Amino acid sequence: MLLADEFFLIAHDDTDGRRRLHGRATDLGLAGALLGELVLFQCLAIENGIVTVIDRQPPADPLAAVVLGDMLGSPQHRDIRTWLAYLSQTASENVAHRLVELAFLRREESRILWRTTVRYVPVDFAQNGWPAPRLRMSLTEGRPMDLHEMALAALVEAAGLFETVVWDGNQASARRYLRRIVSTLPASLRELAGHVEAAVGDAVLTHRG
Repeated sequence: MLLADEFFLIAHDDTDGRRRLHGRATDLGLAGALLGELVLFQCLAIENGIVTVIDRQPPADPLAAVVLGDMLGSPQHRDIRTWLAYLSQTASENVAHRLVELAFLRREESRILWRTTVRYVPVDFAQNGWPAPRLRMSLTEGRPMDLHEMALAALVEAAGLFETVVWDGNQASARRYLRRIVSTLPASLRELAGHVEAAVGDAVLTHRG
C-alpha cells in the first residue's frame, strides 16, 4: 500500500469504517499523505512552504498521477497550504476508491428518507487493522523504519492520531523516538508534516469556534 492508503486505514475504525478524527483533520492528513507520496516518488520538493515539481514523469499509480497532473496544470499555485486545502476536498473519496480497487474496502450505501449516506467498510479486519499495530510496535520498540514508515509516523502525529496508534503506557518513549525520526526525515517530508499539523490545528480551532 502507498502512504495515503495506510494513513486512511489508521484514521478509520477497522471494524465499521468510522472516522477516528474530526472530518477536516482526516481530510487534511490524507491530502498531506497524497503529497507525501509524490515526494517519495521524487516528483516533488517542498521548501519554505513552496511546492516544486522536480520530475514531470507521472508515477505508475493512477491517483498519484492525477495529483501530479493537477499540479502541473496549475503552475501558478505553489503554496503548500493551497494544495492541502484543495486536495483535502476529495482526498478521502479518492483514497477510498483506491482501497476498494485493492479489495481492502467495500462501498456501502444506506438511504434514510431523501438522504443517501456512503460508507467504506473494511473487507478483512486483520488486513485492514495491520498498519496501526505495525507502526505502534515500531515506535514503542524503537525499531528501524524505512522512509515510507517514517513519513507515515510523522503524518499520524501531525494529524492528531498518535494516541490512537500508541494507546498504552509507552507513549512517552514512543514520542521521544518519533521526535528523533522526524528530525532525520528529508527536509521536504519534515516540512510537509509541519504544514499538515498547522492546517489541522487551524481547522480544529475553526470547528470549535
